This record gives sequence, structure tokens and C-alpha cells, in this order.
Amino acid sequence: MLSYNTEQLIKLESFILKAIAEVSELVEYEETHHIGGENHFGDQQLKIDVLSDEIIFSNLRESQLVKYALSEEKPELHDMSGMQFIVTFDPLDGSSIIDVNWTVGTIYAIWPNENKLLGQTPSQIVSSGIAMYGPRTTVVKYNVEKERVEELTLKTNEVGKKEWCRTKDQLKIAPKTKIFAPANLRATSDNKQYEELFEYWRSNEYTLRYSGGLVPDIYQIFLRGNGVFSNPASEAAPAKLRFLYEVAPISFLVEKAGGKSTDGTRSIMDIEVVSYVMRNTLCVGSEEEVQRFVRMLGTDEKKALMASPVKELEKSPTTKASMASPVKKRGSSAKKTPKVR
Repeated sequence: MLSYNTEQLIKLESFILKAIAEVSELVEYEETHHIGGENHFGDQQLKIDVLSDEIIFSNLRESQLVKYALSEEKPELHDMSGMQFIVTFDPLDGSSIIDVNWTVGTIYAIWPNENKLLGQTPSQIVSSGIAMYGPRTTVVKYNVEKERVEELTLKTNEVGKKEWCRTKDQLKIAPKTKIFAPANLRATSDNKQYEELFEYWRSNEYTLRYSGGLVPDIYQIFLRGNGVFSNPASEAAPAKLRFLYEVAPISFLVEKAGGKSTDGTRSIMDIEVVSYVMRNTLCVGSEEEVQRFVRMLGTDEKKALMASPVKELEKSPTTKASMASPVKKRGSSAKKTPKVR
């Protein structure tokens, strides 16, 4: 692994924030029509997906600090000519709901440049963040220097230039909650344990807050300071979330804020990267509800993971893998970069 320093990481994150500011402008004005193709995961691609992807790749290359970058749209190694880091990202999560003007976002993780990512676990992530393009453009990210999770908001200053302003200094996730966001409810048709968990939340008068967009559903947990998001699987409704581009970055960020993560049988932080196209089940948020998810769904989730199709994994340019990933113990744009103040 090539060593890096904090200054290099801060510089890289400034380029990522610049890319997010550019995607924010794109989301505001770009049309949302399909271009007729699919990405590796079978999703219909929008023009705005492709453009967002290009913006982020361009900024990562410009930073001269990234050796490899991979995205949900292009889930294979792309040499960025730097040396220090590997970056994985989902350029525009939720693009399937953008045509109705619902909130979408960007998800990213910065990893050490080690073994082309294979064999690493999310516990080795250096930093991660999620950007949300709603009425405001905001980012929840890990601050490595201060070892805390914070929120930045993109604002226009007095001379008309965009800049990032710190709007929340320290975001924490409490262990208790009565807010739940249940995804993949199709799985309740043949996952009895998930049906029972959903009924527990409903009958105990938990507050349902679910939009169908991964970024806003996770983002609310940070801003509310509590909550749980669940996306389990079943044989009829297999795991859909992408490990490198969604699950790992989100889980790292949640745990840094004091929350917990699991796939139903183990912490997300302990799952090894064995493929660039892994999918996983996920439950993140307040510790007590994540533990409840494990108690009620653990055995069934293991079965669901094993039953999930592995067809897309066989397309991986580097490795073949099953859904049951091994567990490892924790051990060029001309625009100026908006500054954080």
C-alpha cells in the first residue's frame, strides 16, 4: 500500500466536492431521457447518468491522486494515473426517480491503493460521503482531521460564487429510534421474518419515512440523529444494492457517526471485496434496531444471500465470487473548486 498524508486526502476531497457542485448544476438543467443502453447491472441509462459519471471521473483524474476509480456505471478498474487512492462511487443514485423530480444523490468512498481493492474491507475506507440534490445541495461526509461526520451545504456567496459551507459540525446517530425506512418490501412475500419485522415496526407505532431514494432515506438518519434503513432479500426479491458503490460507503459513514451496519449475519465493515460487482443486503442506522434486524432476519438473510443470482458476478473483469463474501477481521474542469468555510 502506498502511504498518503492528510493534505493529499483533503486535496482529493476538494476535487470530489467540485465534481458534486458540477453534478448539482447538471441535475438542475439537464434532461432526464433514456439513451437506449443499460449499465452492467441492467439499469436503463439516462443521459444524465452518463454525464454525471464523466464529471466525477474527470475530476478524479485531474486531482492526480487517484490510481484507480470505479463507478456503478463503469464497474471496472479505470487508471487515473495517480498513486495514492482508489475511489468507488455511484454518480447519480436514484436516477430512476429523477424524472418525477424526486431527490437523488451521489455516493462515494475513498480507499487505500492496495491490491486493486480486492481483499479490502469497508473498515479500511479512508473517507466516504453522500451528496443530496434536493431543494438544497448538501453533503454528509467524514472529516478525517477532526474524526467526525459533518454536513456541508453548497451556497452562493456575496460575489455570486458557489462555495461549500459547514452547516452541521458533528452528526451522531443515537442507539434508539422510532423511525423506519423499509426498502424491498417485495421480499415480504416470501421472507416471513421480514414481514414480521415490518409488522413489529407498524404495530408499535414507529414513524414510516421512506421515499424510495437510497440517498434521502439514509440522509435523514444523520440529520434526525436516529432511524433505521432496511433492505433485506428473499429468493423472489434478491439483493440489489451494490456493495462498492452504495453499501460500503454508507455503512462506513453510519458507523463513524455511532450507528451500526449489517447484512443480517455480520457487520458490513467485515466483508471482503471479492468482486467489483458484488451486491448485498443492508440494514443500517440506530444500533438497537439493527440488532433487532439481526435477531429476526439473520438466518433467513443468509439463505437469501446464498440464493441470490451470481450471473453478474461472472462478468467481473478480475475475479469470480459467490454472494457469500468472506469475512475479514477488522484490523479537467476549468471551474474553480468551491472552498469550504
